[in-house]
Amino acid sequence: MKHYDYVVAGAGAAGLTLAYVSINNRDLNKSILIIDREDKSKNDRTWCFWEKNDNLFEHLVHKSWEQAIYAGSGFSETYELAPYTYKLIRGIDFYEFIKKSLSEDDRITWIKEDIQSIDKSGVVTTDKGQYKGELVFDSTFDPTKLQQEKATTLLQHFKGYVIETETPAFNPDACTYMDFKIDQEGDCRFGYILPFTEHRALVEYTIFNQSLLEQEVYEDRLKSYIKSLGIEHYKIVEDEYGIIPMTDHDFQMRVSENVIRIGINGGFAKPSTGYTFLRGQKIILKMVDNLSKEIDPLKDLPYEKARFKKYDATLLNVLASGKYTGDEVFTPMFKKNGAKGFFKFLDEETSLAEELKIMSSTPILDFGAAFIKSMLK
Repeated sequence: MKHYDYVVAGAGAAGLTLAYVSINNRDLNKSILIIDREDKSKNDRTWCFWEKNDNLFEHLVHKSWEQAIYAGSGFSETYELAPYTYKLIRGIDFYEFIKKSLSEDDRITWIKEDIQSIDKSGVVTTDKGQYKGELVFDSTFDPTKLQQEKATTLLQHFKGYVIETETPAFNPDACTYMDFKIDQEGDCRFGYILPFTEHRALVEYTIFNQSLLEQEVYEDRLKSYIKSLGIEHYKIVEDEYGIIPMTDHDFQMRVSENVIRIGINGGFAKPSTGYTFLRGQKIILKMVDNLSKEIDPLKDLPYEKARFKKYDATLLNVLASGKYTGDEVFTPMFKKNGAKGFFKFLDEETSLAEELKIMSSTPILDFGAAFIKSMLK
């Protein structure tokens, strides 16, 4: 059995970021094994996020926007986002950069194998062998964890096309963050548009609920949404489909002295939105800094404020109850607080007074009951 200092189980954003940050920390000199069933050669996903400053992979930002559009029933607004910028990184650009960086370091070994199990002692079993890590970072995600009785879980599932139009159809200076001017069908459904040029954009149909659809249903809804934008003739250049869990499940990062969960498996995703990329980056940076100082890697990690976990659980409970559509929940929040106030709240940087203002713009009785329910968990 081969031994390594670190084993990264799963080459997603979290695992690859951890490997990249580790080899670039001058105080660490660790052998690292990366295991994944795929070689990460496809543009299989898009990561989007907002921030005030540059991030670790700023040079990979494919497109950014200074304005964002929100549209709901009887309300539509184009917001100036400053000091925030909304950014997009393509999966393939991230993979290629990371793979090139890691290939130049002889401390890195990358193998294409299917992970079957990880035990608490740090032994990873694949379809081809076993590997021992002094520290294993496990990003393999088992969705059955979310079936525990007390957890409230929604699925954020979406179908998207990158399309090219014959005539100008988009404003490349403004992304559409949420467009609720579509049939809510009793839950939370919205359009999402990331325009690259006047003729090219990623258009998505997104749902927050507990039931996945057949692929042809996603395609029908997405094509209907594109048609509602006044676009009749277009070419589909790329397509994507994704499922992101939104849950108040109590993820535990520490499995044992030798195994730490990361990524969605470690609770990196913002429970009420599913946004993971930038949050994960900040958590990984702190973890690796701790490791370089030879202290507990989980000490003083960001996003650990208890009250924001309760806010996330509250929003999930209200959406899961089915009493309100997404339009009825989010439109009052944007009307009263704007995009910047909403982003600041989701970044967990608001004061208590700002949080009360946001909560007061929601169906207060049901949010209050859901908040009390979250406190009792």
